[in-house]
Amino acid sequence: MFDLDPKSAFKITGEQLDGAFTFDGTDYLFECKWHKALISIQDLDAFSGKLSRKLDNTLGLFLSINGFSEDAVKAHSTGRRAMILMDGSDLMAVLEGRIDLIQLLLRKRRHASQTGNIYLRIHELL
Repeated sequence: MFDLDPKSAFKITGEQLDGAFTFDGTDYLFECKWHKALISIQDLDAFSGKLSRKLDNTLGLFLSINGFSEDAVKAHSTGRRAMILMDGSDLMAVLEGRIDLIQLLLRKRRHASQTGNIYLRIHELL
């Protein structure tokens, strides 16, 4: 689906990854959380650590169904930005056909590249 060349969850020395895919010539690692609480700085730090141990052009997509704390977003929207963030509202917009997943990823990545903000919410897109 969407020609993303997905890979299912896998383990490498000391790390569990929820998946990976290739999009627009870039490899992405995928992390997904279904927690009640907003994702914290520590959760994003852990994912960032996984990304930092990969090739420089590897990016990450972190999906948190219930979203991210403002502190976590601010902390990871500075320095080297290696991930984009997606929440349950984004996922619902894709599943409901309000936006194509490819367009969502393109627009989120472009926004992060141009502004430094890694968490563009779907209501800001549509």
